[in-house]
Amino acid sequence: MAALRVVPLAEVDLEAVAGVVNRAFGVYAHIFSGLRTSPSEYAEEAGPEAQVMLVEEDGRLVATSMVTFAERFIEPGLLGPAGMERPAGRPAPADDSHPWAGALYYGLAGVEPELMNRGFGRRMVEHAERLAAQAGYRKVALGTVREFGLVEYYERFRYYVVHEERYPAGHWDFVVDHRYCEMVKDL
Repeated sequence: MAALRVVPLAEVDLEAVAGVVNRAFGVYAHIFSGLRTSPSEYAEEAGPEAQVMLVEEDGRLVATSMVTFAERFIEPGLLGPAGMERPAGRPAPADDSHPWAGALYYGLAGVEPELMNRGFGRRMVEHAERLAAQAGYRKVALGTVREFGLVEYYERFRYYVVHEERYPAGHWDFVVDHRYCEMVKDL
C-alpha cells in the first residue's frame, strides 16, 4: 500500500511535486495547453504555511496535493485563488458570510496519469477532510475547472459549487471556453 505523509511546504522537493501536478494536468492537453505550475509558482500559490500531501509507492512520488487556510485566497469581492493576484502576506480574516470563511483549502492535486483511478485522489481528499476536522475547520474549499470533469468527481464526496465564473479560450492557457468553479464541503 502507498504511504501518505503530510509535510510543511519548506520540506518538499518542489521539482518533484510540480512535475506530478503538471503530468496530471497533461491529461487535459486537448483543452489546456500550458503547464499548471512551476516549482516557484507552486510555492507562491500554496504559501509558506501550506502543508503538502505526498503519496509514495515503492519510494516513488505518485500523487500530491496541498492544504492551507482558505482565507489566504479571499479578496474583497472575489472568490478563489487561481490566476488572481493576491495581496502580500495573510489577508485579514474574512467575515463569516464568505463561502470559504472557516475553511481549509485543498488544491494543487495531481496523480501520475498511469495511476489514476486507483483511489489516490479519494485518499488525499479524505485525508484533507480529516486534517480540517482535527484542526477545527468547519469546511473544506477547493477550486476546479468544470471542463476537467472534476466538479462531478468532487460532488460524489458531497462538495457543492458556491461560485462559477465563465472565461474565454486563451485564459489560463485554455484552448476552449471554460468555467472555474469554487466548491465547498461542510464538515
